[in-house]
Amino acid sequence: MVFRISKRYLRYRYITITKHLSSEAYVDPAYIRNFSIIAHVDHGKSTLADRLIEIGCNVKSLQPQLLDNLQIERERGITVKAQTVALSYTHDTIPYLLNLIDTPGHVDFSHEVCRSLSISNGVLLLVDATQGVQAQTVSNFYHAFERELDIVGVINKIDSPNADVGSCLKQISNLFDLDEENIMRISAKTGENVADLFPFIVNNIQAPKCNLSGPTQALLHDCIALPGHNLTMLTVYVKSGVISTENLICFLSSEKEVEIKELGVFTPYREQRRYLSAGQVGYIIVKLKDVRDIVIGDTITRPGSGLSKPLQTILQPKPTVFAGLFPDDDNNFGNLRDAVERLCQNDTSVAVSPESNLTLGKGWRLGFLGTLHMEVFAQRLDQEFNASVVLTQPTITYKADLTTGDTTLFNCADDMPLLCNVRKYYEPVTMTTVIVSDNHLSDIISLCMECRGEQEEIAKLDDHRYLVKYRIPLAETMSDFYSSIKQISRGYASCDFEDAGYQEVDIRKVDVLVNGTPVHGLSAVVRTEEVREYSLRTVKNLAGIIPRQLFSITVQCAVGGTITGRSNVKPLRKDVTKDLYGGDKTRAIKLLKRQAEGKKTLRRIGKVHIPKEAYRIKLDKI
Repeated sequence: MVFRISKRYLRYRYITITKHLSSEAYVDPAYIRNFSIIAHVDHGKSTLADRLIEIGCNVKSLQPQLLDNLQIERERGITVKAQTVALSYTHDTIPYLLNLIDTPGHVDFSHEVCRSLSISNGVLLLVDATQGVQAQTVSNFYHAFERELDIVGVINKIDSPNADVGSCLKQISNLFDLDEENIMRISAKTGENVADLFPFIVNNIQAPKCNLSGPTQALLHDCIALPGHNLTMLTVYVKSGVISTENLICFLSSEKEVEIKELGVFTPYREQRRYLSAGQVGYIIVKLKDVRDIVIGDTITRPGSGLSKPLQTILQPKPTVFAGLFPDDDNNFGNLRDAVERLCQNDTSVAVSPESNLTLGKGWRLGFLGTLHMEVFAQRLDQEFNASVVLTQPTITYKADLTTGDTTLFNCADDMPLLCNVRKYYEPVTMTTVIVSDNHLSDIISLCMECRGEQEEIAKLDDHRYLVKYRIPLAETMSDFYSSIKQISRGYASCDFEDAGYQEVDIRKVDVLVNGTPVHGLSAVVRTEEVREYSLRTVKNLAGIIPRQLFSITVQCAVGGTITGRSNVKPLRKDVTKDLYGGDKTRAIKLLKRQAEGKKTLRRIGKVHIPKEAYRIKLDKI
């Protein structure tokens, strides 16, 4: 049986939907609250967001971490991409719109936190009652404090047997100067007191300062490339005026005009609207071929509006860690190129430039915000695009003062200027903040000193915990520093990193030679006092990876013309005398001599294949 839908029915449905959309009234900014949840990793931020969505959207969370859409976010229990959701709440018979802007908790994604705070009017400062204030809690607080946002203290996990609510209250009050009586105590897991947060948000977070009747202005918060038809979904915060599906929009920095295909809000799923008015946070779907044609933080307005001043200064995230990305199989380069382009469209903080390698072939030089960001990017390539890749050792950006008076930056050993042309080298430094108990304080201080750290501050937070600040080179913190802190403190210490400029360093370029020939891509930038140790470790690792040949292979590390490490790969040997059953021994000597001459010839003309596994070697230090 075939069912046919009449034109009259389609026209009826169209008129009904149009009337419903046209009946939407603009939301008064006085009844809007835009807020974010900021917290340290694993303090229950995603769980609290689930409870707020269940109450504010009247939906039952069918799965935990409802706002974490990526597979890697669910597997690792971390938030990578900031999400938004519109919550409804009626207070004293007045309906309010509460826009929740989710934030990541890991330091590598702190730029996402800053972007979320730029469109918020207040924050919920979430603290785990079992762990107290952590390093990232302090860092996020100052981000909110510098933007003069309203800060509401919230203590989570009060249902845990290990909860110490009294100690948390004192820490929050002393560190952040918040009144203990105004600090909420909740359990996001059980939902205890979570409903009381809604009136608390309405009364303690100010409404957005917007102009509903002014010219259309919106701030571009995020963008995601949708599959197929070159569609892009923009997350925007409307600062002034109204955005409608009937109007074109343009980006202030590029003056590029696009047509709106759809707009609406997340509740938490996409819900179409006809308008987005001043104070609202929602999404806009436009037809855009390449997401890199627009800039996160740009101002959106209407064509011909005459506006020239942006809502805020566009600050691009600054990559700190760089690595080479190559296909595991050269035949998969085209597929990997498409995967990298699509993923970079969804993660505009990744810096991309082409790179080639004699062994690995064509690839890219990628810049990331940290080592976790790099691992997440590679894992997303595997999970979302089934792409098998070779990710080389991470490096950092060094600075060199040349004898000509110029200054140059380099993040690859092959781009390092010659020592004879350089006056001084500089390496990036981080301000490392560690919060640790008194039982492990001495061990943490020893670790920081071993990592060439310079003490800046040691402050006592309470009777059992200390805040420790050290200036530590980025090369030390990006390797095994974080895992060492967790191991020393048995998982209870926390740390946070901030950019602290550059400091002078004595470094050298260490080249890898195989049978006297330099191997492109295996060179490294190493501190002078660590060159010998690094060289011995590198040649030993490479000698165990390079397959044996019929001739001997010499693996060396060199600084300039000085050999700093050497190891040999023994040749495969064929027993040429096995068929001899007697006779004069000169026959055996003749065969062995011929074999030795052949090995010399092979060593001279033979080529050594460097397997791709050699580029995946994990070293202890960069």
